[in-house]
Amino acid sequence: MYPYFYSVLITASIALVIVIVFFAQSRRNSHTELYREGVRNENDGHYDLALQNYEDALSEIKKLKLDNQFGIKISQRIKVLSNFMLYEKNIQIVRTIDNVEPFAFKMTK
Repeated sequence: MYPYFYSVLITASIALVIVIVFFAQSRRNSHTELYREGVRNENDGHYDLALQNYEDALSEIKKLKLDNQFGIKISQRIKVLSNFMLYEKNIQIVRTIDNVEPFAFKMTK
């Protein structure tokens, strides 16, 4: 009975280690998935969603205390995207002002 007990115990411990490693790996890659989704949204023109994805990825990196280089890259991407969104918003405002026709006086006889 003892050899079977030890083999079951060893098998269960190996299975537990595999489950823990798999969980840690999937949790560690959540920030890369968020970043990848943000890049995809940015390329599709959905800048608000991309900005949200980048901010979520940055908060995941800070929460997990991972590589700071990737966090710096994401924060620079957030700065560029937010500046681009402000620029695009200002251009739209200027275009609406330019498209308004000035009040034209009609001369009647």
